Parts: sequence; structure tokens; C-alpha cells
Amino acid sequence: MLLKTQIYQLITDQLLRKQMLHRKLPLISNALIFLFSATLLLSGKSYSYIAITLCLVSLLALPITLKHKLPSDVYKIGLALSGYFFVTALSVYWYGGKTSNMDMPSRTILILPALIFLLSSPPKKEWVFRGILVGSFLSGLIALYHTQILHIRAFMAFEYMVIQAGDMAMSLGVFSLLIAVHYLKEKNKHLALLALVCAILGILASLLSGVRGGWLLSPFVMLGFLIINRHLISKKIAISMIFFSIVIGVISYQTVAPRVNLALDNFNQFSEENNANTSTGARIEMWKSGLYAFTAKPIFGIGYQNRQSFNQALVDNNLVDPIVLRFNRLHNSFIEELSIKGIIGLTALMAFFLVPMYFFLRRGNIKHDIFTQLGVAHIILVMGYCLTQNYINHHSGMLQYLMFTIIFYAMLYNENDNSLSTPTDLK
Repeated sequence: MLLKTQIYQLITDQLLRKQMLHRKLPLISNALIFLFSATLLLSGKSYSYIAITLCLVSLLALPITLKHKLPSDVYKIGLALSGYFFVTALSVYWYGGKTSNMDMPSRTILILPALIFLLSSPPKKEWVFRGILVGSFLSGLIALYHTQILHIRAFMAFEYMVIQAGDMAMSLGVFSLLIAVHYLKEKNKHLALLALVCAILGILASLLSGVRGGWLLSPFVMLGFLIINRHLISKKIAISMIFFSIVIGVISYQTVAPRVNLALDNFNQFSEENNANTSTGARIEMWKSGLYAFTAKPIFGIGYQNRQSFNQALVDNNLVDPIVLRFNRLHNSFIEELSIKGIIGLTALMAFFLVPMYFFLRRGNIKHDIFTQLGVAHIILVMGYCLTQNYINHHSGMLQYLMFTIIFYAMLYNENDNSLSTPTDLK
């Protein structure tokens, strides 16, 4: 009898501990998601600290979170994300390569417990918004400090990768703009104005970084969503946006104008003088080499191991400039996948982007759901960054893409009253 009582007491204690832990998970979720966005550009490496912490917490919480019934969408999104890793692993196995070639793709596997964690313990919407706004605000202040006080290009020092940082700042700025419009919808003009200021600082940070790749699709994304939400934008608000745009243009002109002129000059040098020894010229030559590789082996590419020898053969035959031998990546993720992994690789990459986008659009309404708008904008922006940079082949870019994808999807899922059921032993 005493033994039964002790066993019963032990089981009761364990259930109580689980109940307490289960109640704390949303608090942990709020804190981590706020801090991820808020500290994204606080330092050159800060993008990784909270993301790694979330992954570790999610792994420890799996015994609890896996007791929830997962929506079928999660399996499809998980397959699309992890498919990028499996195709890369197959390429390395088939053609050879370094284990480091699988470093970034492997993050797609590690992020899956975090997706399950956020679905079962989603953060509050306000904390998601606050983190993004604080992150955008801080990125602008840091960029202004670099350019106006230190007189250097924004994010060009202190262990920042300027291209990655400039792109991430643009994302934070665009997210903040969408949040500002959302606050207008909720008739909260004070928060809308605050979010607009944060949006301006985030976008300004990207402009001050001089990262041209971040400017390719972002104007169209912002314009597109402003058109979608045009019924919320009064004449007074439109005038305010135009005014702030002029302010951004004036402050960033000394950085933006030379960068644009340099790109045009680079292109003219390449087209008229065949000078590939410039940023633009080198990219064009790299893209040419990638397309040659694709035409040589269109189904599954040439593999990582054969890239340099293939490029050397192209140079020897005067098909591309020798400058391509200086680079290990092609500065375009889509051509990179075509060259290394062929049609199979490009298909995996497109699924990596488009499957999550499909579920954002299917589960929400692009005209009304803020997290559908944020998710779609996020994916389009990252695809734009990948046009001139191997954005997701850097730790910062891969983590930024995966983290915001799972955050926005988990929020959309739970905003639509689809919250996962509580495990029976925790009721």
C-alpha cells in the first residue's frame, strides 16, 4: 500500500512539474522571439545567439511539444525545408565534396523542433511586433553611428558581413512598414507612427550600407503591399510617407548615388571593354560559368568537387574570364543550384521558398492577415537577395530566412484559431 502511495505521489509530482513547465513555455517563447528580432543586427554575430538558444530549448521541450497533434501543413513545410539539405547531401555523396558544404543546409533540419515549439507555444503578437520594431530601430541607429560618427560605410566593420547585414536591415524595415499599416487597420495611430519611424530607420540602414542587392525587389514589395492596403492609407498618411521617403533619400543620397553610379559604370566597362575586374563584371562572368556547368550536366549538376576544375577548363578555352577562379560561390543562389545540383537542385531550392509561401497564402488572406503579408514579403525579399548573393549559404542569411519563416507561419496558424490541442496529461 505504501509503495502504491509513493508511486502515485511520484506520478503526481511529475505531472505538476510538466504543468509548470508547460505554463512557462509561452513566456520563453515571447522572450526568445522578441530578442531574436531585436538583437538581429546588434552586433556582427548576434543573429545566431537567440536562434541557437531557441533550437536548444525546442529540442529539450520535444517530449512536451510532440504530444500535440501537428497540422498536415507542418509535414509538407518540413519536407520542403529539409529537402534542400537532402539534395545537398546526395550531391556531396555522389560527386564528393566537403562536409562544410552541408553546414548551411543542415540548419533546415535543426529548425524543425523550433517550428513545432512555436506552434505549441506561440508568442503573443505584440512581442513579435515589438521585437521587429526594436530591431529595425536599432539597425538604423547603428548605421547612422557608423556613417555619421565613425565615417565608415554602415556595417562595414565590427565583424558584420555588410551585404548580409544590409539585406537583413531592409527586411526589418519592410516588416515594420507592414506592421505600421496593420496598426492603421486597428485604428492605433500612435503605434502606427512609431512603427513607421522604425520602418524608416530599418530601410535607411540598408541604404546606408550601400548593399544594392537588397534594393532590387524591396521597392516592388513595399509598393505592392501599399497597394493591397491602399484603403487604409488616407491622403494625410500618404503625404507623410512621401515626406519621410524624401528624408530617407536626402540622408542616404551620398551613399546610394555613388553605389548606383558605380554599378552602371561597372556594367558599361564590362559591356564596352569586357572588363570583368569589377563587382558587376565578376558576377556576370560567374553566372556565365554557372550556366555553362548547367548545360554540361543539366539533371544533377557538376557537384561541388568538380567546380574549380570545370571553371579552369572554361578559362583555358577562353569561355569565361579568369576572375571566376577567385570565387567559391556564384553570387546567385539560383544559378548556383543549377550549376552544382542541376534541375534537381533548383527544384529543391524553389520548393524551399515556394512551399512555405503557398501555405502562407492558403492559410491566410493576403489582404487582411498581417502574418500572411509578413510571410509572403519575407520570402520574396530573401529570394531577391539571392539574385546577387549566395544569401542562404551564409549562416546569417539561412538563420534569418528559417527563423522568420517559422515565426510568421506559427503566428498565422494560431491567429486563425488553429491552436494545437493541449496534451491530455497536462489538462
